[in-house]
Amino acid sequence: MRRLHVAARLAPWALALSASIALAQGTPDLSSQEREIETPAAALQTEQQLNITIALPPLPSAQCSATSATQYEQRNNIARVHSVLQIKDCAVASGAFTVAVRTKDESGADKPLEFSETWQRSDEQDVRLTADYPIGENTDLVSVRVRGLTCTCADGPKEDGDPAAAAEPL
Repeated sequence: MRRLHVAARLAPWALALSASIALAQGTPDLSSQEREIETPAAALQTEQQLNITIALPPLPSAQCSATSATQYEQRNNIARVHSVLQIKDCAVASGAFTVAVRTKDESGADKPLEFSETWQRSDEQDVRLTADYPIGENTDLVSVRVRGLTCTCADGPKEDGDPAAAAEPL
């Protein structure tokens, strides 16, 4: 809650009002030079507490939760990955993730690979992605995982109920 001190804003007006009242009543025995020096005997001071509630729009960078389902297959020296991202918090969203691919080479040694990806959507439909990743010659695809999935709402998170009820007083 913030207080606005109306008195500080009204002080110049109160001074001008007092001076104009004194001049309107007239002081015939004072010269114009003496009137400029004279100060008013009383000052008007008013203070009022104001409570203001403002409903703020959702922040555009609100984090959302996303889940993914991934299928993969090996096609010679390529891993074809199909992913579906589900976001329930907002309609317009974007984010990033890492595709972690694990392969074995001819000697049987594990060879981890990582690929960075971004995504976005402009409606409430699931995000469907298909991509091919190079895994090298003479390798076997062992697994593919989506890691570090991030989600940011561009339209703000969905709210249940009355949006005015979500507003907090300042």
